[in-house]
Amino acid sequence: MDESDLTVAVLAGGNSSRFKTDKAFAPFNGRPLVEHMMGIASQISPNLLLVLSAGQEAAKFSEIVGEARVVRDPEDSVKSALTGAVTAFEFAETQYTLLLPVDTPLASPVLLRMLADLAPRHGAVVPSWPSGYIEPLHAVYLSEHAYAHGLHVLESGKYRMRNLLDALRNVLFVSTMVLEQFDSELNTFRNINTLEQLQELETIARKRF
Repeated sequence: MDESDLTVAVLAGGNSSRFKTDKAFAPFNGRPLVEHMMGIASQISPNLLLVLSAGQEAAKFSEIVGEARVVRDPEDSVKSALTGAVTAFEFAETQYTLLLPVDTPLASPVLLRMLADLAPRHGAVVPSWPSGYIEPLHAVYLSEHAYAHGLHVLESGKYRMRNLLDALRNVLFVSTMVLEQFDSELNTFRNINTLEQLQELETIARKRF
């Protein structure tokens, strides 16, 4: 896929309840986590979005993320990953949107670009584990299709990404066993919920260089 057809949207509107502080600003190897994630996103496409929840202050993030567009969920919206995803689809100006969470700093641009290359003729391309667990926040979506169906899902009072995927047409699930050839340890999907996990991923990152 040509990068001009793809927006990469980093969702930074989570609660960070287990992390105790705003996870997006936690230092990861000397840089705020959100800055690190936007750096990964920029290796995939120049079309970048940072999606915040309604209550977050965009100005704090704008100083960090450079030329990336910063957008927010609608006022009074229910805070959820699906809400952030629908906001990303709304503001994306490209045919496809790749979603990323703000807390997976070992995500592989090579793996994510491969998912994007599979996107044409699909409503979404989603990594799937042998257990059946899926990774909808490391997935590529047909922007307008996902936006229209996402609005309908939200209006029906459902807030899970799985609810959106159930509504989309032509969803391609890609086995993580296939993705191991691009990221042998599948560290792309390792997220941070505690300070201990952050430190563990920092150690792995340092060993790469």
